[in-house]
Amino acid sequence: MTNNSADHHPGNSVAEGSYEGDFGCSVMDLRNLMELRSAEAVTRINDTYGGVHNICKRLKTSPVEGLSGNPADLEKRRQAFGQNFIPPKKAKTFLQLVWEALQDVTLIILEIAAIISLGLSFYHPPDGNNEGE
Repeated sequence: MTNNSADHHPGNSVAEGSYEGDFGCSVMDLRNLMELRSAEAVTRINDTYGGVHNICKRLKTSPVEGLSGNPADLEKRRQAFGQNFIPPKKAKTFLQLVWEALQDVTLIILEIAAIISLGLSFYHPPDGNNEGE
């Protein structure tokens, strides 16, 4: 099962010797596959690797059960591919959050209404009560 030479697809453009560790794909090969979408990705997988099952054979994993969970195997994969970790995004400052909130259309309308209301509160029309004369 681990003999990758029998799994070699005739149209395979990824050389068998260009992979890292004991796996049939490099990190860059997998990263390039992840950037593709839809039919383009399916075509690349079929043309380059001979299908999903051949990629699974190269990566020594099961398409149904995934990784074996063996600590030695997991460590070997970690050394070959790195950690499966997405770095956290930088937190936004309070002022950035306030600025984003101020961009909301409803809030802009309310701000304009508040400014008009404040302006009208200072306006005192001339005394027009001349009823007694």
